[in-house]
Amino acid sequence: MSNQWLDIENASQIDNQLMGGKAKKIKKIGINIIDGTIEKIADKDEKRARDVYSFYVDYSKSIANVSKLIKRNGHACYVVGNRRVKDTTLPTDEITKCLFQEHGFKYQNTFVRNIPNKRMPSKNSPTNETGKKAATMNNEYIVIMQKQ
Repeated sequence: MSNQWLDIENASQIDNQLMGGKAKKIKKIGINIIDGTIEKIADKDEKRARDVYSFYVDYSKSIANVSKLIKRNGHACYVVGNRRVKDTTLPTDEITKCLFQEHGFKYQNTFVRNIPNKRMPSKNSPTNETGKKAATMNNEYIVIMQKQ
């Protein structure tokens, strides 16, 4: 909405061009934790699996770019959430760790904490079936990596 107020051309299409834009086909990324998670989701919903795949392809590119800028012995600290898609938890903390390790980083630690001032309910009904509820994202994960 704010992009429209700023008169940015094609403001309603920006989300599709940012991280997680739309992929037409899912390919193996080559990282078991990502590929396995996407396969689980694809078994239930191919379209949502493409959305998740698109996000992780872009996320991987982003981490590759950040990795180039961090000097030896420098640190990367990422705050991520492990959201759920089609009743499958996306292990973004572990995925972040794997992606940085591919670029010569050593895992240091992951701190888990409750999300402060959370506005979303702790449970929702993603299937819209009466009585069937699932937990929403209640924790954030601070992944600490060091470039070797």
